[in-house]
Amino acid sequence: MPQARPRVLVVEDDAQLAHLYCTALALRGIACSRAADGVAALRSIEEHRPSLILLDLMLPVMNGFTVLRELGENPLTSDIPIIVVTGVDPKPDLPHAVTVLCKPCDPDRVADIVSDHLPAKAH
Repeated sequence: MPQARPRVLVVEDDAQLAHLYCTALALRGIACSRAADGVAALRSIEEHRPSLILLDLMLPVMNGFTVLRELGENPLTSDIPIIVVTGVDPKPDLPHAVTVLCKPCDPDRVADIVSDHLPAKAH
């Protein structure tokens, strides 16, 4: 049985930037879905568990810090790798993030890092 393509949830309120990330991911055979705020992200994760989450911190409705905390504290989602891409200096420790990238960040570099952090079963 063929393995499902890995799917990344891009949580980014800048639609153009989210599109650039998704395009770079698609070129690597990675399916992508988007959420523009933290509440929509949590809803999406509940409906369709992603292989990995690419998360901005400065989001409307619910910020990325809260999303990180809620996902990390939930046993059903705490094992999903999360890569934070942010324009702010995340001084506090982000214990549930596998890595933190600072904006501006080249979408191809982001896609390479996402590929490196996808769980083996998602490849």
